[in-house]
Amino acid sequence: MELTHLNYFLALCEQKQFTRASNKLNISQAALSKQIKNLEDEIGTALFFRNGGECQLTPAGKILETHCWRIKQEMFYICEEINDLSTTKEPRITTLKISLFLNDLEFKLNDTLSTLFHEYKHLRVNTIISDNIFKSLEKLESDIGIGPSIANVPATINKIDIYSNEYKIIMRKGHPLLENSTITLDLFDNYPFIFFNKKFLETKTIYDWMALHLPERSQEYDIQVDSTELILYMVSNTDTFSIVPQYLECHLDDLNIVSITHKSLPIRVMSIYYLKNKYMSTEVKQVLSSFTNASFD
Repeated sequence: MELTHLNYFLALCEQKQFTRASNKLNISQAALSKQIKNLEDEIGTALFFRNGGECQLTPAGKILETHCWRIKQEMFYICEEINDLSTTKEPRITTLKISLFLNDLEFKLNDTLSTLFHEYKHLRVNTIISDNIFKSLEKLESDIGIGPSIANVPATINKIDIYSNEYKIIMRKGHPLLENSTITLDLFDNYPFIFFNKKFLETKTIYDWMALHLPERSQEYDIQVDSTELILYMVSNTDTFSIVPQYLECHLDDLNIVSITHKSLPIRVMSIYYLKNKYMSTEVKQVLSSFTNASFD
């Protein structure tokens, strides 16, 4: 079994179609088909179900995919560690690839990443917008991920909490709810809620809170979007409401939006995620140590 075969196999796993995979690999479809057939012959079983133009992994294919990613990771770590050997004392340019959600980059993380860039003159920060930080890390697309803290982190990934914010309930100025002398949570039962769709990590946190504290609410008219800007736009122009981090408060007044505090709202903790066994260069360790106040051996 050759590494080339494994790379071809992983490309087909990702693309799920021979045409797309061969285009990504810059080889002919016939060549890719032949290499996959050779791999299946060597292993002695089919790796894909061919269903028209789409390819789905067989049980054997799923096992191989898991091991292939481990092999690819190890090869990547070997190259990184060898490249880190240097006899020169001059600092070298290091690129830190960070995966994160678009909504975090739009606001709070802009300041964080700018600080990193200015403090470390030899550091280059590349941001990778991803709706699945863990997958981005496991596929070696990024060195670290930054996102809301969650409890159920994959076993292959470490998490370090870095800062936190309170959540606030927001609505437009002039919202009918504001006519009440006291705003209680049950008043929100009759108004649509707008938030991120369920591919975002923190959506579950918010809906779990709502299920506990607004148990009578129907989700029938709730709206799901993909960015903070859309949430703020909808809240400022409709009778919807949302729940957002406190750091957005400085943007709200200009948008004709008010915020409300409630003691039961969860705390939004932001965390850094990274692969447990990933080799990190000395420069990246230094950056992460100062960023997280943690030591990296």
